[in-house]
Amino acid sequence: MEGKKNKCPGCRRTDCGGCGIYRKLNTNKQLRIQFPPDFRGEPGEGFGISFDVGTTTLAGMLWDLGNGSLLDAETGTNPQAVFGTDVISRLQAAAKEENREKMRKMLTEKLDKMAFQMVKRSARISRAGEKEDCAIWSEVKKVTIVGNTAMCEILLGIEPKGLLKAPFTPDYGQVRLEKGNSFGFSFLQNADIIVLPPIGGYVGADALAVYHYVNSCEKGKKILAVDIGTNGEILLLNGRQKFACSTAAGPALEGGAVCFGMRAVKGAIDMVSLNGRFPMEDIVCRVIGQTEPLGICGSGLADALAVLLQTGVVDHTGYMKNCTQAQAFGVPQRIIRRIEEKEERRFLLTDEKNPVYLTAGDVRQLQLSVSAIRAGIEALLKKAGLAATELDRIYLSGAFGCYIGIESGIKMGLFPKLPTEKILQAGNLAGTGAAMALLSPHVLLTMEEESRNIIHVELAEDEEFKELFLFHMNFN
Repeated sequence: MEGKKNKCPGCRRTDCGGCGIYRKLNTNKQLRIQFPPDFRGEPGEGFGISFDVGTTTLAGMLWDLGNGSLLDAETGTNPQAVFGTDVISRLQAAAKEENREKMRKMLTEKLDKMAFQMVKRSARISRAGEKEDCAIWSEVKKVTIVGNTAMCEILLGIEPKGLLKAPFTPDYGQVRLEKGNSFGFSFLQNADIIVLPPIGGYVGADALAVYHYVNSCEKGKKILAVDIGTNGEILLLNGRQKFACSTAAGPALEGGAVCFGMRAVKGAIDMVSLNGRFPMEDIVCRVIGQTEPLGICGSGLADALAVLLQTGVVDHTGYMKNCTQAQAFGVPQRIIRRIEEKEERRFLLTDEKNPVYLTAGDVRQLQLSVSAIRAGIEALLKKAGLAATELDRIYLSGAFGCYIGIESGIKMGLFPKLPTEKILQAGNLAGTGAAMALLSPHVLLTMEEESRNIIHVELAEDEEFKELFLFHMNFN
């Protein structure tokens, strides 16, 4: 495997610097997964796959169980989106047995396809020059799956009774191990499918995987871990105190529920900044693939909002000023020219030839997401009796957390005002934790035990959270 170390598992090239597929699994263009320093896998036989099943995004990694090396990676969208973009909509649909079976089938077929593609690519490369025989290479022995509680229950075929009413309890609580055919898998029908347990309520197995990784790296320290996706999971480690909560961030931070929102693919604006000196400042956008802009993804949205707050186009309440108000406030003229009055007020981020706008309504959607995450963070800090300044480090994970500009996150109030060096974008920690459980039976047992030792805070019943949510609706 020595010759493959520098190859990107997404596109198999040595010169891409980490393609879009792989960068979703590893931030900062890392070319390999970073396990905790003391992690040791236990050798097995054949292939193994670790899956992170999100409400919006699916991520898988193919592993050689013999030497613990990463062979390939694949991402995709969750096909269940036709039943709703948020967790609650999915659960309401899954309450009906006929929907639940459809949703389960859609997910298993998608994961099957992702697994096949990874194995096929790995087989072709490993047997270059020989006749391809996928039957030999398709023996995936073991699969670990993490995800939020709703996604895991749908995959397990469980009616989500506990998640649809207070006090919002999971409908399973231990590691579930079954053969692939019992789930409805085809390509993975002979594999052992291992679904990890949730921590509690909507804090799922993905959060457990994040917890295990962070706890392994930062024993005894004061650590906050925030896994930001459609559903935001927040973990706080304070010595023997371990707290966890989940908050509905919604799809806005991943480019959903906004007019020009899209995933982080070619054509998406992923960075927005100011260029020039006052009063000649103007907006500059970076587009994935260096092509014409088609829309804007989560990291671009965060940057755009931070810039509009900085220039005064949007005030601390989330109100977008009109041209007259912006001029009175002293907003640079080139910025003012981008404000338009149509059916609703909007701001032109690009040029009129390839227009991408941020609307007043988009700002409100982002406002809700930011407030939900920040209020969850503050609620856990209050439970632990900690101030944000006492934290040793904040870990960011998830589809959005991996790429958001840290300074933009602080400006719009998503994160506490801490030195940026204390905030670490750590990649897909849920996927990394799932891989650790795949490569080490000892880790799997440890994670099951850990799931019972973390205090789950149900925010829906927390009056303090409701007050914090209203407070952080302003961009403080």
